[in-house]
Amino acid sequence: MLYQETYHAGGDPHKLNVSGVIYMHDFTPPPTTLDSDPGLAFPSHCHLFYEIDYTLAGTCQFEFDGRLVNAMPGSLIFHPPLSVHSIRNDKRRGHLILQFSHKLLSLLDNSQEGVLLPAGELQQQGIIQLREGSAAWECMQKLLADVPCFSLPVPAGTNEITEYPFSENLRLNARTLSLLSCLFDDGLIRPEYTDTLPVCLEEMQVLINRLVTHPEEKLSMEEAAVCTHMSYSNFCRSFKLILGCSYVDFCNMIRVRRAQELLQNSRKSVTEISALLNFGSVSYFNRIFKKITGCTPLGYRASRCCVAK
Repeated sequence: MLYQETYHAGGDPHKLNVSGVIYMHDFTPPPTTLDSDPGLAFPSHCHLFYEIDYTLAGTCQFEFDGRLVNAMPGSLIFHPPLSVHSIRNDKRRGHLILQFSHKLLSLLDNSQEGVLLPAGELQQQGIIQLREGSAAWECMQKLLADVPCFSLPVPAGTNEITEYPFSENLRLNARTLSLLSCLFDDGLIRPEYTDTLPVCLEEMQVLINRLVTHPEEKLSMEEAAVCTHMSYSNFCRSFKLILGCSYVDFCNMIRVRRAQELLQNSRKSVTEISALLNFGSVSYFNRIFKKITGCTPLGYRASRCCVAK
């Protein structure tokens, strides 16, 4: 799993309120894929900013919150800050990535701090289909007309968006707020207020980056609370609000993701991997691994070896 510190196409979340890009590409899977998993198009990752992914053509699968959802043309996915997600079986020929920071929302009301979360059908299904002719669909069409289009793969160091001209930046901010307004009116997103944001988000960013890059480190909840300069109770409440799961469940998910990589790409035994990732015991490792993936570590290794052959 990885943590993203930049917008797509090289944008800087600390300088840009919004970054929008249309990616057009051939859906033929490359011969070598990330993590040696033929179905994995983009690995598990999270970031401090919000992300809307809108499919234009083709299909793919999004994996998040312990579920796999299918996207088709017209499908919209909404990822709050620090939510862990990945993309599988990406056969899309075009999709929009719209990413925006908490600063955009503070333009509306800086008297209260909160985070936008999925609601209604978007929360229940994990994905929505924008109905042609609806207000949200109309907003999306205007957005699509305003953002640049890149063909994949984008050569490193080229076509990066570091800033927009004033007129384009103003229009993109306005279009994004209009889309969010439509989603709110349709009951698809909701604000959750807390007295710890955006400071909480910044502190969480440092913690999540540490957890993702050092999954073998066993950091207790008390130690994590100290790292974020929050009380234990405030940390527990804020972590669940932002990440959508408990601290323990999140750490287990990170460690299982790392275990999957080791099972697939190393000769380490299940016992060695369990010890390396500080699961405490092999039986506990087996139980958590099966709870998250649906199979045992040995079963996962056997299935990945079959795929590789």
